Amino acid sequence: MVAKFPDAVWFLALGRLMDAEGELFRRLGYAEVRFVVRVVGDDGRAERETAVELDGYRVGRAVALENAPGFDPDFTICATAPVWNRMLDEIARDGRPEARHTLSSLALIGQELWLESSDQLREDKYYRYNQTLQELLNLSGKLPR
Repeated sequence: MVAKFPDAVWFLALGRLMDAEGELFRRLGYAEVRFVVRVVGDDGRAERETAVELDGYRVGRAVALENAPGFDPDFTICATAPVWNRMLDEIARDGRPEARHTLSSLALIGQELWLESSDQLREDKYYRYNQTLQELLNLSGKLPR
């Protein structure tokens, strides 16, 4: 069975690739962050949510949010399936998304992808670790589709 975005097993597969690409992530720096990836439906409701924890230079945990009572994310990254799929398709094709479709660019505009957080200081971790998060997603180009 092939892991699919945003399933927890998909993020755990990225974590194994992250371990293999250790030097890249060590150069980016230590990342300690807890976040949720949310796929939003056309009605604005969450269709799927995965809780992910980066612990230093590795994915320490990934689980469906419904199976993680008490998970307290620093932020939630929200986008519709077409936006996520466009980014992942570009990564599969080119190894990284087009510049205007990166996590950073999309969050800056805030229309197609946005953040939710109850604490501005914790939300700031998104910007602090943004390159680590993007490189993690870029590893998805190495996963079977």
